Amino acid sequence: MSARGAIGSMMAATLVSRALGFVKSILLVAAIGGSSVAVGGQTFEIANSAPTYLFALIAGGVLGAVLVPQLVRNLQNGPAGQADTDRLLTVVLVGGAAATVILTLAAPGIVWAYATTLSPQWHGLATAMAYWCLPQVFFLIAFAVLSQVLNARGVFGAPAWAPAAANLVGIGGIVVFLALLPSGLGGVDEWDAQMVAVLSGSATLAIAIQAILLVIPLRRIGFRFRFRWGFGGLGRMSTLAGWTLLGVIAGQAAYLVTSNVASGAGQTLHRMGMDGPSLNSFSVAYLLMLLPHGIVTVSLTTALYTRMSGFAARNDVGQTAALSGAAAQPVAYVSIAAAAVFVALGPLITTVLFGGPIIGAVLQVLAVGLIGFSQAYVLNRTSFALQDARGPFVTQLVIAGLSATGAAAAALVLPPEFVVIGIAAGISLANLVGWQTAHLALQRTFRARGHVPVSRPGGALGYLRLVGAAVAGSATGLALLTLVGTPTGFAAQLGLLTAAGAAIATVFVSVSWLLGDRTLGNLRRW
Repeated sequence: MSARGAIGSMMAATLVSRALGFVKSILLVAAIGGSSVAVGGQTFEIANSAPTYLFALIAGGVLGAVLVPQLVRNLQNGPAGQADTDRLLTVVLVGGAAATVILTLAAPGIVWAYATTLSPQWHGLATAMAYWCLPQVFFLIAFAVLSQVLNARGVFGAPAWAPAAANLVGIGGIVVFLALLPSGLGGVDEWDAQMVAVLSGSATLAIAIQAILLVIPLRRIGFRFRFRWGFGGLGRMSTLAGWTLLGVIAGQAAYLVTSNVASGAGQTLHRMGMDGPSLNSFSVAYLLMLLPHGIVTVSLTTALYTRMSGFAARNDVGQTAALSGAAAQPVAYVSIAAAAVFVALGPLITTVLFGGPIIGAVLQVLAVGLIGFSQAYVLNRTSFALQDARGPFVTQLVIAGLSATGAAAAALVLPPEFVVIGIAAGISLANLVGWQTAHLALQRTFRARGHVPVSRPGGALGYLRLVGAAVAGSATGLALLTLVGTPTGFAAQLGLLTAAGAAIATVFVSVSWLLGDRTLGNLRRW
């Protein structure tokens, strides 16, 4: 499949998956709440997010960043490369299974680590949910491994569509919960074992099906896996994985701070009888912010990553740099345009989706750093294709340090109703600084590989054009909201959101074009 076809397929799949994810989030908030007033929403967020972060700590960053370049190299080495691939998959899958069993047994300690201030009753409910959710770790590892095997062979559709199927299963579980079980919006004493099993068990079933579905396309392309024990041929990868793991550890340490601060603020607000942003509010806002990143940045970079790794393996650093630059331009355009929408319309978006503006206020602040988050992702993937993990480690260390510092500062100086907003501000600043750190690290890697990056004096000006267009677009949206006011009915709110979103998009596209940006025209020539 051509790069253009692969990118289009993944964008379509991601769009469907994210749309279903939004439906799932809407139903989940309806079932268990999305702010500090909901005990179930806060405890389930701790239990159900722990597998994702533990997966990232164990293998996520390493697999996503390092596996594709290694598999591409193995493909070029014939039977010996296949043997190396088998050994790699054996180590990852068997090790992942063992780690998952240990983590599941350690559920009480894991819940405590992510939320040390929970009351005994809240901790008990979160632990009961975690016993059901933590087996997701193995299936996340399996999905990551099988996805990378398919991507290395140029198969992108199946890994992109599998999350959509998982979201359908998750939606089904929440619908069953809403239809057949008591309300999850009550106090901690109103939760029983059946409610925990349906909600948390269906979440794990969804992740398991996501991984199992990839077995079908693997068999179609003729891939056969044999368990092979040993570490032969993995020496170079172990060095890269070591740097990547250090970066992941830094990120997880920062999240521990964020999780504890946000969950503590949420429980404090709950005790005070106040409805405000808590850990679950932050997570839903983050999911919304990542919508354009997932559809455009991840799809685009995933399709080009295999090609970049191939060029890098042949020491064609110039072509690797060219592909990286080709990805950066549309990523900047989409992320800055999305930020303009989120900053202007965040509270209205979440009022339409979830019935209140609390999550939207967090989204507004997170969106400021979206451009940094997406650009750093592209630059770090380029570094990994060049077999350099030290630069991304430094980037992750900077982001983690600033994020943790921001969360700690928010806990110390802000009242509980503004703590999560403060966390979001720290993360946005961290992502912007991380972008510049990743840029400098990649430039150093290029020079070390004998490639002198082409000076682009107009590069910064290009970003300024887009920022100017975003400011004009956001101002237009805010002016429209001020003029019309916030209506009370759902249909009127949806109509205002549609009109304001269209106005922002029109102004952004028009102003960016008048200022000389030609990203849309360049995309037609891909």
